[in-house]
Amino acid sequence: MKKKITNFQIGTLNYFITRTFLVGVTLNAIINVMHADSWIIPLLSIIPGIIFILLVNYIMDYEPDLTLSEKLVKLFKNKIGYLIIILFSILVYFMCTLNYLNLTSFIRSQFLIKTPLLAICIMFVLASLYIIIKGIHTVSRTSNILFYSNIVLLTISILGLLQVIDISNLKPLFTFNMMDLTKGLNVYYAFNITPIILLTIIPKNEIIDPKLKKSLIISYILACITLFITVFLTISVLGYELSSLYEYAEFNVLKQVSIFGLNSRIESILVMQLLFDIFIGNVLMTYFISDNIKTVAKCKNPTIIYIIVSIIIVIGALFLSRYNIYLDNFMVNIIPIAATIFMTFMIAIICIKIKRDKKSTN
Repeated sequence: MKKKITNFQIGTLNYFITRTFLVGVTLNAIINVMHADSWIIPLLSIIPGIIFILLVNYIMDYEPDLTLSEKLVKLFKNKIGYLIIILFSILVYFMCTLNYLNLTSFIRSQFLIKTPLLAICIMFVLASLYIIIKGIHTVSRTSNILFYSNIVLLTISILGLLQVIDISNLKPLFTFNMMDLTKGLNVYYAFNITPIILLTIIPKNEIIDPKLKKSLIISYILACITLFITVFLTISVLGYELSSLYEYAEFNVLKQVSIFGLNSRIESILVMQLLFDIFIGNVLMTYFISDNIKTVAKCKNPTIIYIIVSIIIVIGALFLSRYNIYLDNFMVNIIPIAATIFMTFMIAIICIKIKRDKKSTN
């Protein structure tokens, strides 16, 4: 009997997807916009995220034995369906290369200063490729294991930072205007909510318990709470002025962690929680792109596609690294708006099409 994915495993995937763009992307962008009030964004984003999850679950309920790409072909027929698949793939590819660039740049700047970006990128791509080739069930089991480690490391971080929290760093409260709030929510929606669509590559029939909605909502709320804690601790310990100067403030705050009164470079271990987020997110994005290409190209050998996509991602990450200086502006002002408009429009169109297809069938 073919092994199925558990609801808990899906929940852990959702948890990591929601957190995957935290390092070098979401936190930096939110702090630049919301300053000391950045902590409010993850809390206000809970409701929009739940609404998005309900729409994703609605899509997964339709033809539960098919992946998203296969559903798009069935709903929109070949030409339009393939066009939508290609557009989804382009967006996810750009987000994936951006995440790989953040990962490799972070590793290089903090730990492997003299190591070329290419070498670091290849190391993580090979690890991702190994898991992807094993299949989505292996991806979900890996996520399950890393989730426990993530929670343990996060708990240690919280306990170690409690004594250095300075609430005065959060003052004055609520100084933002509606434009700042809208930008902050838009950044969070684009980078932390829309990636949930990646779960649609898993046919619902491959999940043991069909009551998926509850697991997705709980895991999303948990991810939002942990993101709130991360932002809150970063701002309250470092202050938003200093946090905005750091390229990776979420890592620098870990240097303040003290265990039993001792500071002993424990941040080198605690940082693994951040790397797990990026790693699982990159694995799912690579798998998503590969599955889309497999549907369009009608290829029966997915391993070749996985390898080609991984190579193209490495090339893309290296290309983006040449324009690193411009990415901050893109992440705050351009990417969130483009991703929000595209994803919201496409999700709405897909849901409307599914509803019409169900009516015509009945």
